[in-house]
Amino acid sequence: MAVYHNVLVDIPDDKGVHVKSAGAKSEKYVYKYFKHYRNDKGDPRHKAKSIGKLDPISGKMYPNNHYYEQYRLIPSLPDIGIWDYGYSYVIVKACHDMGLLECLTNAFGKTAMDVVVMAAYIIREGNAMDGIDDWQGRNLFPEYDRLLTSQSTSRIFASLAFKQQEDFFKLWVKRALGNSAVCYDVTSISSYAQGMPSVERGYNRDGDNLAQFNLGMFCTEDIKLPIYYNRYNGSLTDKTNLSYVLDNAKAVGIERVKLIIDGGFWCDICFASLSSLCEAFTVGMPPHLKESERILSDYGENIEKYSNELSIRHVYCVPVDSTISGVQGRIMLYCDSWNRINLCEELSNKIDRLSAELRLLKRYPKSKLNRYTPYFVLTKHEQGSGFDFQVDHEKVEALRKYKGFFLIFTTDRNASPDEILRYYRDKDAIEKLFAQIKVHMDVDRTRTHNDATTDGKTFVTFVACAIRAYLTNRLSTYLKASSTSMKKAFNQLSNITIISSDDGFRFAKALTKKQKQILDSFDAADDILASIDNIDCIR
Repeated sequence: MAVYHNVLVDIPDDKGVHVKSAGAKSEKYVYKYFKHYRNDKGDPRHKAKSIGKLDPISGKMYPNNHYYEQYRLIPSLPDIGIWDYGYSYVIVKACHDMGLLECLTNAFGKTAMDVVVMAAYIIREGNAMDGIDDWQGRNLFPEYDRLLTSQSTSRIFASLAFKQQEDFFKLWVKRALGNSAVCYDVTSISSYAQGMPSVERGYNRDGDNLAQFNLGMFCTEDIKLPIYYNRYNGSLTDKTNLSYVLDNAKAVGIERVKLIIDGGFWCDICFASLSSLCEAFTVGMPPHLKESERILSDYGENIEKYSNELSIRHVYCVPVDSTISGVQGRIMLYCDSWNRINLCEELSNKIDRLSAELRLLKRYPKSKLNRYTPYFVLTKHEQGSGFDFQVDHEKVEALRKYKGFFLIFTTDRNASPDEILRYYRDKDAIEKLFAQIKVHMDVDRTRTHNDATTDGKTFVTFVACAIRAYLTNRLSTYLKASSTSMKKAFNQLSNITIISSDDGFRFAKALTKKQKQILDSFDAADDILASIDNIDCIR
């Protein structure tokens, strides 16, 4: 139970409020009755909770979480002496610069800054919100003077209504999308919740033996910025739900765009939805399809010609006009020669390792045949348990034949083979966003237990992902030049501290060279020095 030692409030003049001693030191605490009842004998009884600790000098009290819960208040920030300031300053500046805060404010009003602060906490500290009050007690956010707790964040999550979220996305898509192509992919988020309708057993991409919900994310192809998401039931397959996702995306302004998706969405229903709602779409083509096998057979043999070479050396492409599921487009057959050499070498090395294993075996490996038979012919001796083996050259050649080849289907008639390949390779931007969510922000498993809270927390996580993606884009040059990580850059920013006094705020120490370089990525090295002059009026 956190007690806010730097905050003094009047003891409530309220029925049932009383002071009594507790603990080994017999310190005085303020209690309030919250339940009245009669025992078996009919005598009146009461249950009480502590709402704070008495300050005997002032006659006031230091409140705790129960005080704020009981009186439905949000605590103010304590007036402490020194604050971490650089990270919080950059977060707020980034939200202003990217237009995110404006979109949030238009949709959620004063709650917008609650969302930003919670998102900033998730970026730094992860998914569990139980430490946000202590963390915020060390980090001063300009334009914000409230202290959040685990309980208050849950209430805020539940208050972020669907209509407000949709209003935000309409504004955000219009601002962030521009003329970029759009990438879409899906991940699953595991959950311990038992009673949530959307949390169900399904294909869990992380291999967790848990129920889940699915999260479909849209992001821009050019700057890898998340623009929209859909959360849906864990038992629904990606193909089944795609048409509904696209309809929802259309409602917030994502329509007639160039969409890039992977081969997991290859089916007639998906193609019909994509062709009706997208200006053009590009999708990975599974190699096991009969049409894939025909294209590889007809065009793969002589693909490595100068006339087929792309701007990326040793990568070749043959476009083939084709109609798939009634949709006219082009099948792009690619061959990456360097990758082909590497993959063939990997196969040869694997066969060598398996050969060494087989030479050491004394008995016919009946229980491990699936490990060896794709590459070898094994013959068991008629007498005894021994066996002979040899490489099955026909099977190995079949495996080698199309190493380094891959196919993409696109309805984009204006894009060149180079552009289609770049679009499709940039699709991994969403995988990187999912990695941010699951690894860097620890949201691989959600700890909320009802749909309203989960919806709100998922939305705040999306905002955190958008902020982190923007920070990554702006810091990319610095991170590469200094061979450092985002975490270390955030640590440098958090080490920019300010001191509060009766005369206002001042910096605790000069900015270091690294801190200036990081701030320069946001054009903020000078601005941050001037910003503390306005903090007094904000608070």
